[in-house]
Amino acid sequence: MGVLIAGAGPTGMVAGLVLAANGVACRVLERRAQPGTSSRALGLQARSMELLAGLGLAGEIERVAYRLSGASMMRGDTELSRFIWVPPQSPYPYTYVLPQSGLEDILRDRLRAAGVEIETGAQVQTVTQHETGVEVTLADGREMTAEWLIGADGSRSRVRAELGIELAGRETGETYYLADIVLDKRPPFQDSAMWLGPAGPFMLMRLPGTDELWRIFADMTDTDSLAERPGPGIAELQALLDERGPSRMRITEVQWTSIYRTRVGLATGYRRERVFLAGDAAHVFPPFGGQGMNLGIQDAVDLAWRLAGVEHGAPADLLAAYETERRPVAAATIRDVESRRRLYALRNPLARKLRDALLRYGSRVPGAARKASLQNSQLDVGYGRGGGWPLARGPRSGERAPDAPLAEGTVHDRLGVDHFTLLVFGAASAAGKRHGVTGTACSAMGTVEVRVDDDTDPTGSARDRYGLRRGYVLIRPDGYVAYRGSDGAAARRAAAAGTGAGQNA
Repeated sequence: MGVLIAGAGPTGMVAGLVLAANGVACRVLERRAQPGTSSRALGLQARSMELLAGLGLAGEIERVAYRLSGASMMRGDTELSRFIWVPPQSPYPYTYVLPQSGLEDILRDRLRAAGVEIETGAQVQTVTQHETGVEVTLADGREMTAEWLIGADGSRSRVRAELGIELAGRETGETYYLADIVLDKRPPFQDSAMWLGPAGPFMLMRLPGTDELWRIFADMTDTDSLAERPGPGIAELQALLDERGPSRMRITEVQWTSIYRTRVGLATGYRRERVFLAGDAAHVFPPFGGQGMNLGIQDAVDLAWRLAGVEHGAPADLLAAYETERRPVAAATIRDVESRRRLYALRNPLARKLRDALLRYGSRVPGAARKASLQNSQLDVGYGRGGGWPLARGPRSGERAPDAPLAEGTVHDRLGVDHFTLLVFGAASAAGKRHGVTGTACSAMGTVEVRVDDDTDPTGSARDRYGLRRGYVLIRPDGYVAYRGSDGAAARRAAAAGTGAGQNA
């Protein structure tokens, strides 16, 4: 057995799919006896959608998700401003609203089709490491062994506890109601809105399905009577809607409720020898901006392609970069989410007035809107290593490889979690005229070479986007640039080693 994965949430299942796509045996352990039917996590951002496209899942998600194009700032029934998601240079320029349970259904079906077993009712109890493997004992006494273990078992991770890794953080002291409701008519805004009153933020977000299905997110920190309550009822939610949201709206049905107490935390380490942490096991924070589930999906892809490479013969050093790349991304996200949380939670009237003015101003500045869109979409996540000419156009090593149209399809159509992609920029040749694509076996995982020239890139868009007329760009299985330069032999050696370590020229 190659890899055991503790946790069948999005992080664990995406890791399983990437491993399966690379021919690595894996098994997913889930402590729950039955799949979840509700969730706090809702939105898939553009970067996650690009990675899910590499697994052949983006089209199915697009068919069932709601495409959120922005958010309104409200006072009563009046829209004070609207933040428009500026379409980024991605095929997925929205937040794709899909409850976590719905995404899990899609992932579970795909895992089943890939022949990956999900062992339900399998709760990890102990983890013991040896020189060549890992032993896991389940709560029912069963024992399992593997070469590697991924702990994707949530914020109260048993795997993390067994490793002795601390989740450094704290309770923030805020409490929120979450509820999925049906309204009797459409609210006076497009699809997502926030009211920043003296009691804290109150939000409504459109959910997929009927036009009347919405998610409520209400700050209840100033309420004294929430201790150990099972959740709000329809009368209490209606009173909150009347007091803090749009007027003359009636809740006709409550489908799900929860009480959420905010925490922030970041694991002090992501790895102990043959065991790794990913997703909520490694980082937790409030859901402002819809970032958490997306970080977990990206953790899973980054880690799984590295494990697959090592399983196929790449140097074990390849695994070290997982923590050095992903942990700083989580730390930066936590800082950003914490700044939003504190901003939204202001109670002082003067501070709130200044905040509201700044938010209204920011929504009208195109540059600010674009920056916020890129940050929220996670398209600006990168692992820059420096080097190269600072004024060079196009992505450098460690940065996300941009999409661009080709004569047939796009650059991103050539990417995939089971191979490296080598873009070969140069003059047209007979070898590249048919489709500009050749598959080669120059790495353990395989490499697809794509010629980019006058024939395959007739508009010049790909060459402009990458800032090259001649040269090579090697793209990792997770869509980041591993090498950029003029030495084709060096690019192919990097792919053959499966290291993902590159340079800029």
